[in-house]
Amino acid sequence: MQNKDVSSIKRKYPTRRIFSFFICLLISAFLWLISALNRSYTRTVAIPVKFINYPVGKRIVNKLPPYIMADIKTSGAKLLMLLVKKSIAEITIDVSAVTNKKSLSGNTSINTVAFIGNLSKLLNTDVDLIKVKPDSIHFIFGKTFTKKVFIKPQVQINYNIPQGIFKRIKVTPQFITISSDSATLSKIDTLYTEKLVLNNLNQKVEQQTDIQLSEELDGLVALSAQKVTLQINLDEYAQKTIQLPVQVLNAPVNTSVKTFPATVNVTITVPYNLFDSLNASTIKAFVDFKQIANQKEKLTVTVSSSIIDSKITQISPQKVEFVIRKQ
Repeated sequence: MQNKDVSSIKRKYPTRRIFSFFICLLISAFLWLISALNRSYTRTVAIPVKFINYPVGKRIVNKLPPYIMADIKTSGAKLLMLLVKKSIAEITIDVSAVTNKKSLSGNTSINTVAFIGNLSKLLNTDVDLIKVKPDSIHFIFGKTFTKKVFIKPQVQINYNIPQGIFKRIKVTPQFITISSDSATLSKIDTLYTEKLVLNNLNQKVEQQTDIQLSEELDGLVALSAQKVTLQINLDEYAQKTIQLPVQVLNAPVNTSVKTFPATVNVTITVPYNLFDSLNASTIKAFVDFKQIANQKEKLTVTVSSSIIDSKITQISPQKVEFVIRKQ
């Protein structure tokens, strides 16, 4: 009986020892964490900056910082709370309010630390500020030039009915005025909208979207409008086949050129609302006499349409024979 009790105690003792080990390990880890959270640490945080209300008739020629880099010192616990936050509150700088306090005839600057003020209040936790970069924000004014530029939409449309659909995108305003120095303006002819993705579209849509400005131009270029309105019209395609006479271009004086056949059949697709506009006055078929100089036995037929949204899908025949007669 005694042998059985001793054997039972031996089996249980290792389990108790392992359990005690893990308890001690957890206590040690907890004490280490408390110690680590009570220590002081130094870290750099990026505080986003937004500049608004630029002075009318003035242009800032230098690039303004998108972030203020602040070196802070605080306890591990408060630093952990700061890191857990998804984002840091943005600082807004009213450029007109700042620069109006000083002379606009030359350069103007503000002390970053003085402008930030109570950093602990901004970060919503108690911290000591060591230094900031940049220590000053400079506003350098230069002469302003203006230019009108084209706005091109970036739209991806995933149709509810993918085939046989035509889209027309109208941008309002189509052109905007931008202001900057002459060197910067010379590089800009077109600005794009932010990319707009529309899914399962099956009807007319009107939506506002921001004008996209590249990072290197941000702060250097002022826009007369920040947004444009996109009107997206959807319509079904319709197809029509028209018989057209073949015209001859660039024929020499006193030279008559006849083609065989004299007409071609042209199949064209247009939005349904423009179907009635398809006729011989809006669509032309022609050949170029210059092809003869290249010893072509047959001339290639080209078709042009005054309807911008039309698509030529087939020309029959694509090449024609010809006879030249001197008059």
